Amino acid sequence: MGRRREASGGPVAGAASRLRFAPSSDNLIVSSWDSGLRLYDADTSELRLEATAEEALLDCCFQDEAVALTAGSDGSIRRYDLHSGAQGIVGMHDEVISCIEFSQTTGQVVAATLDKKLMFWCTQTRNACPDSVITLDSDVASLSVCGMYILAAVEREIYMYDMRNLTGSVKAKYTPVEYHIRSLHSSPEWNGYAAGSVDGSVAVNYFDQGTDGDMG
Repeated sequence: MGRRREASGGPVAGAASRLRFAPSSDNLIVSSWDSGLRLYDADTSELRLEATAEEALLDCCFQDEAVALTAGSDGSIRRYDLHSGAQGIVGMHDEVISCIEFSQTTGQVVAATLDKKLMFWCTQTRNACPDSVITLDSDVASLSVCGMYILAAVEREIYMYDMRNLTGSVKAKYTPVEYHIRSLHSSPEWNGYAAGSVDGSVAVNYFDQGTDGDMG
């Protein structure tokens, strides 16, 4: 069994909404309902940074080793400098943001809101990308970047969009599980993804091989 280790700084006051490891280090960010974003060194369990916003933070992700992004209950996308703690608004949505992802390949922030929309933002201009709003049939439960594509879990289905051509149609649509999908993550090689369902099942899909697997 693995060792249990508690991070310094005490427990998070509100429920943690998301944990993410950094792209190339053992740093860990945690967003929470108490409006806080915390940066930890996972090796030493040391709290390195704590930044507070006005809104509850429902999701977070790394832009790179030095910058993090959060999704706010007020519709805001915040950008945090993890060295100085400085923060600023990248964009605002009309509704609560439930999921957020950053594409290293295209430099875009992708956000899903509770009004069934996907929006794409440019971090350099801090403006929404042209033709950047996609309206779906239901709320997005989870997002994952897969190379040039963004994967969105909607109820039981996975939608794929090419971020280079947002005016185009869905690249593909899969229904890998019997019940609603709760979590979604693409593989490090970008050749497939794993989807976790609310009934506890996990499905794996490989794009190049066209084979699905149910891991129970």
